[in-house]
Amino acid sequence: MGDPIEVKAPDDTGSGVVRRFEYQVHIAVQAALEMLAGGSVLHVTCEHIEDIVVARSGDPRCTDGGAFWDFQQIKTRDAVEPWTLADVISKKPLKSLWRTHKAVVGASLTYQLTAGIEGHLDPADDAVVALSKGQGGDNAACRKRVAKHLEVTEDALTDFLPLVRIRPLPRRGDIELRNTRVLADLGPGLTVAMIDALYNELLRRTRDATQGLPVARWTELLVLDSPPPAVLNKRITAAAVADVRQRLTRPDHVLLEDLSQQLHGPETALVRKLRAGAASREVIEEAQMLRAHAERHRFKELALGAWPGDHAIETDLDQRLLLLARRTGRSHKGQPQPADAIFDELQRLLDADPGTYDRHPLYAQDGVLLMGRACAISDECKFGWGSD
Repeated sequence: MGDPIEVKAPDDTGSGVVRRFEYQVHIAVQAALEMLAGGSVLHVTCEHIEDIVVARSGDPRCTDGGAFWDFQQIKTRDAVEPWTLADVISKKPLKSLWRTHKAVVGASLTYQLTAGIEGHLDPADDAVVALSKGQGGDNAACRKRVAKHLEVTEDALTDFLPLVRIRPLPRRGDIELRNTRVLADLGPGLTVAMIDALYNELLRRTRDATQGLPVARWTELLVLDSPPPAVLNKRITAAAVADVRQRLTRPDHVLLEDLSQQLHGPETALVRKLRAGAASREVIEEAQMLRAHAERHRFKELALGAWPGDHAIETDLDQRLLLLARRTGRSHKGQPQPADAIFDELQRLLDADPGTYDRHPLYAQDGVLLMGRACAISDECKFGWGSD
């Protein structure tokens, strides 16, 4: 008997649409995480005017003390190359932001227009870099190309371009790990299972908001006298996630700038794997420092001509470190913060008997340098830190 799964679909775009929708939900959850951390986010509105609208308090641009509105159009793509201005134009977020600008320009709002892009910008493209900083109007090439794309005169962009920002976003494979790591920092002591459960609940509520599905007591939670129907079911406030916040005990050392970096900054495979294993911030910082220290040692030895030319020597060391790391990982799997336990145990073992692994030696039989090399091996995706 045949199976239709073997038949090539005439239209196979549905899966991509779902993935893009889910990515947008994860990005919207970032605003909820900032609310949970006590940040400046007042609320986030989904699928009203733009994909995401984030309202913030305390922005210096709001001279009247009102809310600052960030209208966000989110764009994804499968390519991993950096975004140029041509790439941004081809995805058409600027057309959507232009429509938004024309719709709200007379509404007495203080706002910016953000094109959120999955990936990173091409630093060699001056036009897209200028546009990302709100300086598109000062770049002749950018101004000309955007005017042509929007089919307007360059003079018509005078008020529009200073409001535009391009914000690089984590890739689909990183966003969930990054967000759950922030939750783990906000709720120290909670198990990985509890953090995952809380994050899934935030996702569910955000999906409902994106579809306009109200939760129980939604009108009361919005704290609005007469909310318009278009917004009533699409807005998530701090009150709407207050029960989640009660499950978290935010430590004083979780600073908002650290939170922003975790949510939006670039990450290596090493950091992603550590976050997946619920590593503390201290362990992540130590792992990055140790890896850099080991790399500096290696490059210094290469420059001096002291590094052996026989590649098999380095391979032998890496294989020994890999076996030790995997064995240590298996022994600590299932713990609330497996990465921390694995990191500490691995460092202890290397300090106790570095000669067993660094036999030649390449890293001066120094446990600290060997730990840095082990972190580099993890960055090459050869072992994790206790996560599935």
